[in-house]
Amino acid sequence: MSERTLPLRGISVFEAAARSASFQAAADELNLTPSAVSHQIRLLEEVLGVQLFDRVGRGVTLTADGAEYARSVRQSIRRLRLATSEIKARGNKGNPLDVVRIEMPPSLAHCWLMRRLPNLLAAHPGVDIRINAQGSHLQGDRLPWPAFADAPADLQIVYGDADLWDDRASLFLSEVFQVFCAPDLMNTLSSPERLLEQTLVCTARNHVTWESWLGAQGIDLYDNPVSTIQLDPSHLAIEAAVNGIGVILESDVLAGHEFSAGRLAAPFPELSRPGMSYWIVTPTRRKASGAVDAVCGWLRKTAVAEPLN
Repeated sequence: MSERTLPLRGISVFEAAARSASFQAAADELNLTPSAVSHQIRLLEEVLGVQLFDRVGRGVTLTADGAEYARSVRQSIRRLRLATSEIKARGNKGNPLDVVRIEMPPSLAHCWLMRRLPNLLAAHPGVDIRINAQGSHLQGDRLPWPAFADAPADLQIVYGDADLWDDRASLFLSEVFQVFCAPDLMNTLSSPERLLEQTLVCTARNHVTWESWLGAQGIDLYDNPVSTIQLDPSHLAIEAAVNGIGVILESDVLAGHEFSAGRLAAPFPELSRPGMSYWIVTPTRRKASGAVDAVCGWLRKTAVAEPLN
C-alpha cells in the first residue's frame, strides 16, 4: 500500500468504532449514519485483508487482528495530536521550529547523558531536544520492536573502534574495562582468583569478556565452576552490581558515576583493559544546523570536562 492510497477516512472511522465498541456511537461522534460507518469498515477490511470486527447481535467486538491494529492506530493518533499541538504552540509564539534529534546507545543514555540532560536543556532553552536510545540504526542493531523515531537523527553517538569510525566521525569518549563490585565485597576480593567465589555478571555485547579478562590473569573460566548471570544492556548489570547481586567487568564510561559516588568499588584497577570508544556522527547529506552544531559542541565540551562522573 502506498502513502497515496492510505485509507485515512476508514482509519478514522475504525478508531472511533474500536474505541466505543459501537458503530452507532461512532456514527454519532462522526456525524455519519451507522450504514456509512459499516461501509467504511468494510472497505478498510478489504484493503487490509483481515476482519477487524465480529458482529455480535446488534453490537461489535474487535477481532484479534482488529485489537492489534487499534493499538497501533491509537498510538499513531496520539503522536499526531501531540505533534499538531507542539507546532500550533510554536506558531502562536512565533518561534521557529528548532529540533535536534540525538540517537545513542541505551546504556550511554542511561548512565552518562541523563544526569547531564538538565544542563544540556538549560544551555539550549530554545532547542527541542529529542533522544532516541533504542539502539543505533547506523550500526544495524536489531530491535525487538519498531523504531520509535519521528525523523532521521541529526546526530548519532555510535560505539566502535577507530578502524570503523575514525574517518567519518569525531571522537567523543574512550573507555577502559575493569572489575567493579559493591564496596562490601572489597575485603573478599584479595586476588583475581577470589572472583570465582562470586556471581559474575555478564553482558552479551561487552567488548571485554570475563573469559578474556580472567584468561589474561592465567585463570581458565571453563576449568573452574563459577556462578554467572547475564544482564543486558549494561546499565542493568551496573545496577545489579550496586545492589550486591554480583561482580561486573564493565566500561568506566558507564560505571564511572556509580564508582565516583562510592556505590561501586574497583578491586583491581591495575588490571584494567582498553575498550573501544564512542563517536559523534552527523549526517553528511546536508549541512548541520546551528542548533545541531551547538549541541555537538556542548557534548564534546562536557565529555572533556567530566567524562566519567
